[in-house]
Amino acid sequence: MNYIPFYCLLGFAVISTVLFLIWRDYKKPAFNALLKGIASFAFLSLALVSVFLNETLTLPVLFILLGLSASVFGDLYLAGKDFKNEHEEGALFAGFGSFCITQIMYLLGMIFLYGFTWWSFLIGGMLTLSVLLSEKLFKMDFGKFRIIVAIYSILLMTVFAQGIMSFAMNGYSLAGLLFMLGYAFFAVSDLILSFIYFKKETKDVLNTFNLLTYYVGQILIASALMFL
Repeated sequence: MNYIPFYCLLGFAVISTVLFLIWRDYKKPAFNALLKGIASFAFLSLALVSVFLNETLTLPVLFILLGLSASVFGDLYLAGKDFKNEHEEGALFAGFGSFCITQIMYLLGMIFLYGFTWWSFLIGGMLTLSVLLSEKLFKMDFGKFRIIVAIYSILLMTVFAQGIMSFAMNGYSLAGLLFMLGYAFFAVSDLILSFIYFKKETKDVLNTFNLLTYYVGQILIASALMFL
């Protein structure tokens, strides 16, 4: 198999992410949105090329691709909140909705790839409970977003748990490892994001770590499709 296109796009995805982290400027929302769009397009392209080279366009892989696509829309919706303050609430709800679809697609993909396990939902539920209980502990305020935060947290943590269980119960494959690490980075990214959106006086370094962990996670998930 010719891996050159895969590694070329992997490099493009990494470089796009690094440039976005270096050049982003919240005083220039349009420029930010452009950089974010390029970085998101890069990991989606990496996934599509991986599927094409590996010839693995099956139903579970399609779910993963749909999840990656929905996350691109979520990126753009969240970027929209930087333009005007009055649009921030709508952009956040739209972003949450898109990322809920992302997690549902990821979960379906993992279940069809590796099988269903109740442990994933149990672990996901326990982790979600921990997130909700931490609201007061860390002086956050979910406000009117509390319900959608709870729904999204269940999906996010269940996908993370499914990644762990799938890797542990299916032969410790490279694809399974990349999926597990990708979902772990994704979960860490969103935990950091909760501090950014729902806690006052957060530092800019959190934004950097949020974006870094998010794009690393998406690149790992996209790369996993190459090794199924």
